[in-house]
Amino acid sequence: MRRLSLAAALVAGTLVLTACSGTSGTAEPAGASSSAAAAAAPSSTAPPALEAAKVGSAVAEAAQQASSVRVKGTMASEGNINLDLQLNQDSASGTVVKDGIEIPVLRVGDKYYFRFTDSLIKEAGIPASIGKKLSGKWVPSTAKIGAGIGDAFKVFLDYKSFTDNTVGELKSSTFTGGEPTTLGGVAALNFTSPEGTATVAADAPHYLLRMQDPKSGTIEFGDWNKPTTVQAPPASEIYSGPGA
Repeated sequence: MRRLSLAAALVAGTLVLTACSGTSGTAEPAGASSSAAAAAAPSSTAPPALEAAKVGSAVAEAAQQASSVRVKGTMASEGNINLDLQLNQDSASGTVVKDGIEIPVLRVGDKYYFRFTDSLIKEAGIPASIGKKLSGKWVPSTAKIGAGIGDAFKVFLDYKSFTDNTVGELKSSTFTGGEPTTLGGVAALNFTSPEGTATVAADAPHYLLRMQDPKSGTIEFGDWNKPTTVQAPPASEIYSGPGA
């Protein structure tokens, strides 16, 4: 399926991070289950039919009515991008990995935080003396060294932006099929289009459970409408060195 410019945006965001000679931020992956099984309950009877022509609007409407989602998967664009994100309406947490460069991320309201891991510090070419101060510390987007980072990653850490640019784009896709299947024990339907396969919850609300594209990768969506608590890091974990 389409990834819009999500992958390209992440590449740009990674470049912004590596260009900053002092940035840090850590986001512990959200504790919610990554299984798509949480999106719907198994059905002992044959799942109700969902017309292929209505798939795009059905999954988009379900996403609009939900308040959160857990996203895990891989996208291929100028390298491999792995996502593990918990997206709530007003917050987000998780980890983004671009070609082995790990970027823990955190969002609380309009404020974004990022942590320099060892792989990111190495990629950015930060001197060891500074890297020691950055390692394990969060850098907020409001810091001088964090300027522009929030904007670069907003499309990934904002629930509405992310779902609009993934699930919402399916409204313009032409689907066929609707073969019954299961995903993590959930009754589901597989629909195909020239761009790939969408696995959709058979029961309403018809949450998108998986997007699979042989060229672009696979993303799974689970724990729909099950927000988790995300808090800003304590002051002791926020970078306070030059450029803070």
